[in-house]
Amino acid sequence: MHNSIGLKLGSLTLDVPFFQASLSGYTDYAMRMLARRFGCPFTMADMMLAKSAANPRVLRKACFRPTADEHPVGAQILGRNPATMAKAASNLVTAGYDVIDLNFACPAPKVLRRGRGGALLNEPDIVIDSLKAVRDVVGGPVLMKLRIGVDHKPQSLHNFWKIVTRSIENGVDALIIHGRTVSERFRGKADWDLLAAVKSRFPDATIIGSGDIFDPAETLDLMKRTGLDGFVVARGAVGNPWIFRDLRCVWENRPIPPPPDLAEQRLVILEHFERILKDYPEKIAVRIFRKFFAGYVRRHPKRKPALLALMKAKTRAEVVTALNTWYTDTSLNA
Repeated sequence: MHNSIGLKLGSLTLDVPFFQASLSGYTDYAMRMLARRFGCPFTMADMMLAKSAANPRVLRKACFRPTADEHPVGAQILGRNPATMAKAASNLVTAGYDVIDLNFACPAPKVLRRGRGGALLNEPDIVIDSLKAVRDVVGGPVLMKLRIGVDHKPQSLHNFWKIVTRSIENGVDALIIHGRTVSERFRGKADWDLLAAVKSRFPDATIIGSGDIFDPAETLDLMKRTGLDGFVVARGAVGNPWIFRDLRCVWENRPIPPPPDLAEQRLVILEHFERILKDYPEKIAVRIFRKFFAGYVRRHPKRKPALLALMKAKTRAEVVTALNTWYTDTSLNA
């Protein structure tokens, strides 16, 4: 039943109803390409400040531009000035991005203090003016990332519905909604029932769910129950590119393969690390890669000592030694 159901994002059609969300500090080229290799049809680049992306000099840096081998790829921008958002969106399309995503969901305190991201859910006019300004200059798909409100107060919910209604009226191609309030950050469970209510009220709009996508088999039930058009994988993909392989199996009615053994995990971790080393000096690459270790070692039978060994590594050689020590698959010698 599910093989034929993909996901339409304006002029872009995906063959499965999921993709990798933008994750601040994580979704760089290395993570995106690994996701693609494991079956993700479309990935979002790391979140960018609109005022940075509005500056053509910034976008000339190679790390901000997509490469020829990763299309389709999306860019997510964060800001509160509609004109700056439009300039940034226009520059990003010129730089080669296929999709623009406007972030009105980020719950990070430093973002909220500057009145950006999730803080704007209490300022519907700025959100809609930003969408209109971007829509005017971007020919391709424009998405919007929201949360279900700043908090659980009635005014917050009222603002949320206002933004949803007006953004659909103003031609947003898809709404990606995380089922928590901004003040909840990542605590508790995401409220997918409210997301289902949005889809039920706007059956013709593309509504994509976000929040707690960790178990591939459960997502199938979630989609059936809520009637949403798709979902994004965010934290569930950190140190876990296998999630995309497993999701694709679920969607194509194929059995999920057994979890990767330690030997395969070692090869994939090394591949990820080598990709980062191509873009950064060794010391910086090791530091950047550290934040992925916690995700990768979740599968390790001796998680704590393995993580400790990896975190201590300061050079490429030390990372490789730690991997060779802790990721020798004992089952191969059984």
